[in-house]
Amino acid sequence: MAGALLLLSLVAAADLVASRSVSAARGLAFILLTGGLSILLSGLPEMLVPALRGPVLLPLKASFGPLSGALALTYLGVWVGAARDDRLIRWTVAGGSFALVLAAVVLAIIALQEDVWTPAQVIAAAAVVNALSVLCAAMVSARGVTLGDALARWMVVACLCLAGMAGGLYSKALEATGLGMAVLTVACTIGYFLIVIALTLLRNREQRKLKRLARSLADPAWGVDMTLGSRLLPHVEDALWRSARVGRDCVVAAISIANLYQLGGVAGHGVDQQILVVLLARIRRIVGFRNVVGLYHPRCFVLVVSAVQDPRRSQLLATRLRRELREPVSVGAGQNLHVFKPSIGVGLIRIAGSCTDALGVINRAEQLALEATQLSAGVIGEDFIAASYGAATG
Repeated sequence: MAGALLLLSLVAAADLVASRSVSAARGLAFILLTGGLSILLSGLPEMLVPALRGPVLLPLKASFGPLSGALALTYLGVWVGAARDDRLIRWTVAGGSFALVLAAVVLAIIALQEDVWTPAQVIAAAAVVNALSVLCAAMVSARGVTLGDALARWMVVACLCLAGMAGGLYSKALEATGLGMAVLTVACTIGYFLIVIALTLLRNREQRKLKRLARSLADPAWGVDMTLGSRLLPHVEDALWRSARVGRDCVVAAISIANLYQLGGVAGHGVDQQILVVLLARIRRIVGFRNVVGLYHPRCFVLVVSAVQDPRRSQLLATRLRRELREPVSVGAGQNLHVFKPSIGVGLIRIAGSCTDALGVINRAEQLALEATQLSAGVIGEDFIAASYGAATG
């Protein structure tokens, strides 16, 4: 286990040197702190240096667990990226991290006072606190699944590995484990780190690709995930159902690009695809990875932000979409470089309650977007009661 953690630490350090990014620094800090806790609780330091036996490492064993839990929970909130949209995730991450840091300080102070608790009691208290951190992480991951983040399912699996890792390590620290538990602990520890690192790298790669594409100069060969035409409809239906299930509003927006083919005659064939790739990357960066984004037809994007809590967020979303999508797009190359200025109209519908007519909602949002483009209003929105299309009212 120590060898695997050392290898992962070296890989994370190399990634930090190569990329010099905040995400790489987060990854290295996470591995060092959480991996350090695993090594401490495994008893390896005392085995290598017998002088460390007794109360020397007790304050570190007591505090590293809650501190690593606070760090992991904070990074999980960043990874899920739903703290601004979902109160449950925001409160769980912020409140849980603060409580864990406070618990780490209290446990370290108690561990330094040898006459307060016995070492076994201190380790047991740290195990209880760490169990709460695992529970908070599982709640955030499960909430991400509920909100539509496909990768969050694997983060739930990582939380199960984390539970096995924490249980095994604290059992080892309390000298209440056998060979079978030791093997399971090693497997859960390595599995947890591998899954978390893989998910973090995948999400960071997606973010970097979108950032590169959104800078205005795109090659269609780079590609982004684009749901097209009729294949978009089931995703919209699922988002509507998911919002109704948790009792939240759902925002459906259509984005019309009136002048998409304006440069077709001068910039050559395929320029419209470059423009669509850039605009899709910008939309995806705005709405995140949990929400539905697709191309209804070549001049109309559709996006669905499910489980909206703040009614004002729909208008803030429309304003940001219009502002960022109207930024110029550079297309072509060399002397054939052209600047395209999108003419954008946004049609916005906020759905309260249950709705089964996804196609009707999309068509109505597109109609509003076309009206916004023709009137130069930029954004036209309306509150939409699901019963208008014959569905049950929420």
